[in-house]
Parts: sequence; structure tokens; C-alpha cells
Amino acid sequence: MSGDDYKLINERIGVFSAVALLVGTALGMSIFIVPTQMAAEAGPSITAAILVSIVPMIFGVLLLLQLGGAIPVAGGIYVYGSRLVGPFWGLLAVIVPVLAVWSYLLFAALGFGQYLPILFDILPGNVDISTSVGAWILLVGFLIINYIGIQMAARVQIALVAFLLLGMITFIIGGALHFNPDNLTPLFPDGEGEPFAEGMGPFILAVVLLYIPFQGFSMIIEIGEELENPVKNIPRVLAIGMGLVTVLAVAVVVALAGAIPWEQTIDPATGEPVEGGLATVMIDLIPTWAIVIIAVGALLAAATTVNTLFTSYSRTVMRAARDEVVPDYFAAIHDRFQTPHRSIVLLGVPPILIVPFTEFLDGVTTVDFLDWLVVVVVTGIFIAFMIGGVALWNLPKEFPQRYEYSFYKLPMPVLKIVAIGNVVLSFIFTLLVASSAPTALAVVLGWMVLGSIVYFARIRYYEKKGVDLRERMALLHKHEKIGGGSEETSD
Repeated sequence: MSGDDYKLINERIGVFSAVALLVGTALGMSIFIVPTQMAAEAGPSITAAILVSIVPMIFGVLLLLQLGGAIPVAGGIYVYGSRLVGPFWGLLAVIVPVLAVWSYLLFAALGFGQYLPILFDILPGNVDISTSVGAWILLVGFLIINYIGIQMAARVQIALVAFLLLGMITFIIGGALHFNPDNLTPLFPDGEGEPFAEGMGPFILAVVLLYIPFQGFSMIIEIGEELENPVKNIPRVLAIGMGLVTVLAVAVVVALAGAIPWEQTIDPATGEPVEGGLATVMIDLIPTWAIVIIAVGALLAAATTVNTLFTSYSRTVMRAARDEVVPDYFAAIHDRFQTPHRSIVLLGVPPILIVPFTEFLDGVTTVDFLDWLVVVVVTGIFIAFMIGGVALWNLPKEFPQRYEYSFYKLPMPVLKIVAIGNVVLSFIFTLLVASSAPTALAVVLGWMVLGSIVYFARIRYYEKKGVDLRERMALLHKHEKIGGGSEETSD
């Protein structure tokens, strides 16, 4: 199959569906788990941490506005890395996010499985379901939905996001009704056994991890091929979606810190953050029906995360497969469903296989393992944004016409500040978050080394066949769909 013979995806989704996909990815399960974990570590300072975390979010959104507006294609971060930085960096921009997606799928699925018993304890009846079974139901179910098509995934997502938002709003209202300003002071507790006995470390970690709800916006550039009029709609989706995400994420954190003394986010029996996140910390404050709504919202938040991860990053794999950086087997589009079905299966199968082994983690709690997975996810995303920052810097030089006529054009000084800001902030955040789990960073680096070895082996293999993969990864091919659907060759 030659580079110009790949079948394009013909299905399209509109702004409303794309906003639902973005909101579901950005908020997802993390907004129901991470705030309570960070409250246990950093105390009331999480209210300041969530505000500080908005800064890198703004840099990331501006980066995607410019790159997505100039080159709105499927598999955005891979294309930006390979075309604007270099072929090898394009490889890292696909293999690192894939590892992050596997970890995030596992995180969301295990979080889903962790929430199910909480919900069943609240509801009447005697239902018992293991974490592994719950995780399997979630992963397999949404693998099938995404296999069937993005239209199906988008319709399901709209319903899921509606319930997710209901759960968040219920928590926010409950927190507002029991808001006590005394719970916010002192902002930085100090003393033996309290969060800031070890310095500013917990606050800095809270800044990094509370940034997680803001990271889902990157999915919009991965589905450029399937978004109606992507040149105009990528900026619209980012503006609407991230505005909503920012307001809700800040409101949840403030409601949590104001209604619940931070000491109550720690399980006295284990000394660890309480399991169940937002669904458990207000059990004694709000009615049972409200707790049920929050718990259901959390369960469906996990579903939205899984759904959009399948939807978006399968396109990254598909796009790299079109260049044969990964086997072109994964570039195939299903004739009936119009989905990159093989790429979807590639993303879904590893977490499904790993789930049963998580029950045999010797001496590791579910919370600890979820924290470890978060570090892998965040590290992978930050590495991708470092590559994206360099890509943005190179955009005006490599594809000047794309930059000049982009629907959303950053002035050159602002572009340079945004590019440098993404690289510097992502590098610093990577070091900070990795310090909490060095083994997670080691796994990411080891994965990068393994991927690099395979990449250079493929380069040599194709050179013997007279094909220059690196040259292919430097051009925009005829099978790229640009703007409203017109095709064009490289600039």
C-alpha cells in the first residue's frame, strides 16, 4: 500500500459533538479522584494550585489553536512532530502518547471499578462486583462502541457528559451549601504530620496533578480529519470546551476545600487519601440521592475518558501507520464503520490484558497504583507538549503559507513566547511529577529507548527496499485532508 493510497475517514462530527468529546476527555475520571488526593497532600492550598495550573493550560491551548488552525489533520501531534521538528521526534510523538493512553485507560477503568462498590453500598440490594470485572466491562464496551464509529461514540459521549456535568454540579452545590471559610485557613498548613511539614513539595505536586483535567484539550487535534470545517471549528471547540472545563474544575476544587476540612480527606486507618474521591467525602453532609448522583457522575466520567481516548488517539496510530513508521496494518479504515478499527484494538487490548494482574500487586494499594499511572500519563503528555512547542516555533519557517493564512494566527512574538513556554513548563513539570514516582519516569524513558531501536531498524529495513521513511515523514502527503476537505500536496 503506497503512501497515497490510504482510505480517508468520511464520517464527520460537528462542534457540539466535538465539545462533548473534549469536555469528557478533559474532566473525566481524574476530576472525581485527583482533587481529594491532592487535598490530603497539600491541604487548602489546592485552591491556589488549581489557579496556578491554568497558566500551562493557556499555553497549551494557544499552541493547539495555532497548530490545529494551520495543519488540521488526523493524528495532529504525530504530524506536527514529524513535519515540523523531525522524523525521530514524530516517532516519539506517537509512541509516548500511546503509552500514556494505555496508562490513562487503565487509570479510568480501575477508577470505575473502585467506584462501583461505593455506589452499590449506597443503593439497596446486595450486589458485589470486583474491580477487575468493572474495569473489563468499561474497556470492552467502549472498544466496541468506537469500533462501530465516531458518530456512535459522539452520541454516547453527549449523554455521558450530561450526567458527568450533573454529578459535578451536584457536588459544587453541596459544597457551596456547606462552605466554611475557616476550612481554607491556613492556606499552607505547617507542623508535624501536616502537609507542609516537608516544604512546598505537596503544593507544587498539586499544581502539576490538578493540571490533569486541563490536558484533555489536546484530543481535538487528533481527530482533525473527522471534524466539520476543522480550520474554523478547532478554535471554536477549544474556546467553548476549555472555558467550560476551567470553570467547573475550579468550582469543584473550591467547593471541596471550603466544605471539607482537609484532614477528612485522609483515611485514618491507612494514612492514605480516602478511596472514592468526591463521592465519599460528603457522605455525612448531603443526602444519599445526591451522593448517588455524584457516584454515577464519576462512573460515567470514567466512561467519557475511555470513550474519547479510543476516539482520538487511535487516529494518531492510524496516521503514523500511513507513513509506515508503525506497521501499515494499523492504517486500515473499516469499510462499513469508517473507523481505524485496528488502531482502536491496539489501544484497547493491552489495558484489558493488564487489568486482572492489578489485583496481585503485592503491598501496593489501589490509590498508590492509580497515582503511579497518573505520573506515567502526565509525563507522556508533557513530553508530547515539549515536542509541540518546538513544532510551533518551526511552523512559520517550515510551512510559512500555512502560518500566514491560518484561521487563527498568533503574532510572531506571541508565537515564540507560547512555544518557549510550552517547552520550559512541560520540562519543569515533567521533573516535578516524576520526582514523586521515579519508576514511572524510568518506564517512560525505557519505552522511548525501545521505540527508538525499533524505529531505526525500520528505517534500515525500508532503505534496503529503496524507501526513505524519513523523507515521507517530512512532507504533507496527498492523502492529508486540509481545511474544509480539499486535498493538497506538500507546501
